Amino acid sequence: MWEKFLLGIDAGTSVVKTVIFDLEGQELSFSSRRLSMETAKPGWAEQDMNEVWQAVKETIQESLKKSGLMASNIAVVGISGQGDGCRLVDKYLKPVRKAILWLDGRAGEVVIHWEKEGTDLAGFRISGSATFSGAPAAIIKWLEKNEPHSLKKAKHFLFAKDWIKLKLSGKVSTDPSDASRAPINIKDRVYSDELFKLFGLSAYRDLFPRIIPSLEVAGEVTSEASEETGLKEGTPIISGMIDVVATPVGLGAIYDGQAFSIVGTTCFNAVITDHLILEPLGVGMTLVHALPDKFIRSMPSMAGTPNLDWFIKEFCSSEVGLAKKRKGNLYQVLEEKVKEVPLGSEGVLYHPYINPGGERAPFVKPSARAQFFGISLRHTRWHLLRSVYEGVALSMLDCFKHIPVQISEVALTGGGAKSSLWCQIFADVTGKTIKTLRSTELGALGAAVGGGVGIGIYPHMEDAVKRVVKFEKEYYPHPENHQKYQQFYQLYQNLYQQVWDDWDVRLKVIDVALGRSF
Repeated sequence: MWEKFLLGIDAGTSVVKTVIFDLEGQELSFSSRRLSMETAKPGWAEQDMNEVWQAVKETIQESLKKSGLMASNIAVVGISGQGDGCRLVDKYLKPVRKAILWLDGRAGEVVIHWEKEGTDLAGFRISGSATFSGAPAAIIKWLEKNEPHSLKKAKHFLFAKDWIKLKLSGKVSTDPSDASRAPINIKDRVYSDELFKLFGLSAYRDLFPRIIPSLEVAGEVTSEASEETGLKEGTPIISGMIDVVATPVGLGAIYDGQAFSIVGTTCFNAVITDHLILEPLGVGMTLVHALPDKFIRSMPSMAGTPNLDWFIKEFCSSEVGLAKKRKGNLYQVLEEKVKEVPLGSEGVLYHPYINPGGERAPFVKPSARAQFFGISLRHTRWHLLRSVYEGVALSMLDCFKHIPVQISEVALTGGGAKSSLWCQIFADVTGKTIKTLRSTELGALGAAVGGGVGIGIYPHMEDAVKRVVKFEKEYYPHPENHQKYQQFYQLYQNLYQQVWDDWDVRLKVIDVALGRSF
């Protein structure tokens, strides 16, 4: 019998990755393709669904070639993908329009209206999640008013991973974790007619696909997909997971009380629970775990590493050029500068609400925006850069403060986990031990491992986690530093509470000055 391997696909916001793993979780091959994001109007964020499928095909082909394996060596395909947003296909299973992404801000006014009339809070009691501008319900409501022709043509609503699954298997379905972001009764894990009615979306109930448990087979590779990808026809495809559920599986977060953070495009902060937690009401989101008896109570802020990317792009062009010329590590150069700045950035504080859709956790505010506070003539750009690192960490602390579960450590992944400096700042700010793993492609790993469990390679998830999850480093908080950061955290909260209404005023001022809103 041929040795078997697991193939995991992770379709993120900006990158598609395909990774082949052995049964011990070791990466055998890796391939990725960057995705473009279109911003036709301020606050919009769209993606070409066919471009995503092309990236998937290319990365599968490349991973198979790099691995030296035959297609018959691949035992199962697992898929994870970015959540929320809106992907519509017609009766021919072709895209109706470009995908609207989770970070799109066009439906902000819908969210504000629902908040004012109490619809969002009423919905939260059923779904366990607050609505934000990138949520499916809000986007569909926006389309109803602004693009009714798109909804009229649509036959199915899909999440990111489900589009890939459709192209591979020819079948339409989703899983409970992605469906958690639809109008769903989170307790019973089924679509809620009450919620569809509450949001005024009953006419679109039939767009939503059937729900197949995350660890069950949802289809097989078709002959057409086999020709396009190089996978063997008939290879089982697992139902899959939203990326922020696949990642904790890859982290080994499957037990009650385990906490994790994904510091990537978002800063997703969450705790695994074996019971439903709806406190605090109206804030954050609740997801169904890949394990059917578990939930994930989360506070996912809208932006993590993009804050750093933006600062580097706008203020560090000379260092970027120098690093390219010398073929050095840009982040090491920048962080050596940051280390020279004292804790607290000598009074400069940063709010990391840089996403065009505003913020969704630990509060929902479509008009929220990033800001520096406390700049004086003595401050340099390195003070500001350190404050960006610290601002994201303070946001993480703010999120965990709003989850009513006591934790002592946080498993960390995403781009932020690659920085030892940032990991130590996270530890000092939160007061928790920060643990990082050897493997970095945890979305793909979680999806692949879920596939292995689904077809019986592993007898159960606990066995799979013991075999594949390997922690590498631990960062312990310094009590003195944590105490100092507590003072900055109080200021951090006070400031955003003080400018709460001014964020809304800012939008009105822009409307008057420019004749448009951002």
